[in-house]
Amino acid sequence: MAVDENQFMYNGFEGAHIQLDGGAKIHSNGLLQLTNSSQHQIGHAFYQLPVRFHTSSSTLNQDLSFSTHFVFAIVPKITNMSCCGMAFAITPSTDFTHAIGNQYFGLLNITNNGLPSNHLLAIELDTIPNPEFNDTDDNHVGIDINSLISNVSATVTYYSNTEQLNRSLLLISGSPMHVWIEYDGFENVLNVTIAPIMSPKPDVSLLSTHINLSSILLDSMYVGFSASTALSTGNYYILGWSFNKSGKAQGLEISKLPSLPHRRKPGLGITELSRTGKATTSTDVFSFGAFLLEVACGRRPIQPQQSPDEVVLVDWVFEKWKEGAILETSDPRLGGDYLEEMELVLKLGLLCSNSDAATRPSMWQVMQYLDGDVLLPEIIHDITSIGTTGLGNEASSEFVTSFPSSIVKYSAPSISSTESILTCGR
Repeated sequence: MAVDENQFMYNGFEGAHIQLDGGAKIHSNGLLQLTNSSQHQIGHAFYQLPVRFHTSSSTLNQDLSFSTHFVFAIVPKITNMSCCGMAFAITPSTDFTHAIGNQYFGLLNITNNGLPSNHLLAIELDTIPNPEFNDTDDNHVGIDINSLISNVSATVTYYSNTEQLNRSLLLISGSPMHVWIEYDGFENVLNVTIAPIMSPKPDVSLLSTHINLSSILLDSMYVGFSASTALSTGNYYILGWSFNKSGKAQGLEISKLPSLPHRRKPGLGITELSRTGKATTSTDVFSFGAFLLEVACGRRPIQPQQSPDEVVLVDWVFEKWKEGAILETSDPRLGGDYLEEMELVLKLGLLCSNSDAATRPSMWQVMQYLDGDVLLPEIIHDITSIGTTGLGNEASSEFVTSFPSSIVKYSAPSISSTESILTCGR
């Protein structure tokens, strides 16, 4: 945690200089939560000290320059159901007594929306299309000046530096995401960039607009976050936050960010899986791996009509992975979308499908990988015990991952139950 008058960085908010109100709270692990799943709720979290922009004494607009970077997550109460939205805001006061929730994000109300006296800059992450604000859709980022009618907005996508193209991103996916907001006071340019938590900062911004903030920002302003719920609800989280008034905001350390709370206990997922009649936690993980590959590839685990090297799905994906072409196994009906997510699912399917039960991840780890809380470990290329090729073999020492030896060890599944999973599919 680094803090001074004009710059600070929080990799988690335990002991942070943050002023909270409404539904906002800080969890014991340092996770900042703006709202819970209650209806018609507002939550604010602002840095306690005002930031000095020195607009009255400035002769050059570069004095207004600032940079901020944060990681957030929106977890709807009902999967994929919109739940209003949240915003990063720069405002002259932290008194939001007259602000309302719903589409106003807890920042303004119907009578003061649009007034120049608001001196408000907000970057909204909006999940509901409000026609009165000319919203483009239910998944957009907008730059708001004194009003919830955005000066400019865009459907949420991020630029993949490796693929050199835009990829879609869903705000209410429940997954953590980066946001970078940078204002160049000399060029009068405001940039907003977004990306999944495991992706580097994209080379291309989602939004870039020319705007002079000298009449918007006062000498003393507060920076922070606001969120609200309506009839549809959700949890808004900030995992980490960095701000710099006079330069580039420091990068957050992803490994130090707090984890999101899991909405289901791991045991529940193990119970959606233990239906083979001879199930253990070991066979559950194996069957879940087979299920992941089946869904990702769009085919059954065993298809005799395929060419010999493609009959067994697990073996085929494994061989393609060794060739460096694992994405060639993905379901062609997806049209090449969601490549990063697809690669994660395919590799995780292989990890779960190892015939050595002791080297499979636990279901708790599986959830952490899928949520993006933990990086998926690399797999050594000389695996010899995967899928059906290793059925009945003793534990393979060649299957080496970064899992510590203290992780739960499983009893090996019976060949009959494993063959049943592979033959019948899900």
